[in-house]
Amino acid sequence: MTRGTEELRRLFDLDGKVAAVTGAGSGIGSAIAHGLAAFGARVVVSDVDSKAAEATVAALPADRAAAVRCDVTRGEDLDALVETAVRRFGRLDVLVNNAGVSAIAPAESTPRNVIDRMIDVNLKGTIFGCQSAARHFIERGGGGSILNLASIAGVVADPGSAPYAAAKGGVVQLTRTLAVEWGRHRIRVNAIGPNYTRTPLVRSTLADPEKLAWIESRTPLGRIGEPDDMIGAAVFLASDASAYVTGHVLMVDGGWSVW
Repeated sequence: MTRGTEELRRLFDLDGKVAAVTGAGSGIGSAIAHGLAAFGARVVVSDVDSKAAEATVAALPADRAAAVRCDVTRGEDLDALVETAVRRFGRLDVLVNNAGVSAIAPAESTPRNVIDRMIDVNLKGTIFGCQSAARHFIERGGGGSILNLASIAGVVADPGSAPYAAAKGGVVQLTRTLAVEWGRHRIRVNAIGPNYTRTPLVRSTLADPEKLAWIESRTPLGRIGEPDDMIGAAVFLASDASAYVTGHVLMVDGGWSVW
């Protein structure tokens, strides 16, 4: 049966849904938090920097957003994030595992503490977040949506970032595996794969004119990604518009990964 125009438009409506976004004090996480709120969601904004989280919340409707400090390397912090969403807004429907760190160094000389940090934040933090959200979704019933932040480095070679690439490759396989394992609970697990995006995470890289020019020349669409470029993908994967989509990595990379 063909749906009416208004019914189709409501597929992207997040009114009544509650989302939590990690690493949302700046960059992609902040943009996604704003995007989800703009489509009607109430949003719990988390970041290891509590002031940054509060700054994001300050730009959102006061009755539709809350800030909480969350260190994703601590599973108990992610449990607390879910609990905050339930306590403040009554439920959790969407978790965006966005928090991440990066480093550029030759693989053979990357310090071990840097390797540990890449895995702890980018991979283990995502696993912990998925676990915390899934436990809530399963106990409540009715399913939910988990959105992980992968990367071009998780699907194509990115020399100079081996530990980061390994962690993001792990996020890709984690996303696919959990989609299969939790499908019976109506939990959808998907990911977004950004290219180099203009955020504090890559500020030093983009400050180098030669590196910037190389990235732009390597990207088919010819430009650096902006945080707002991720909003459409996030809203789609959080909403009923993607009700039959799970285990998918949506590359939002200007075409980088198709080379």
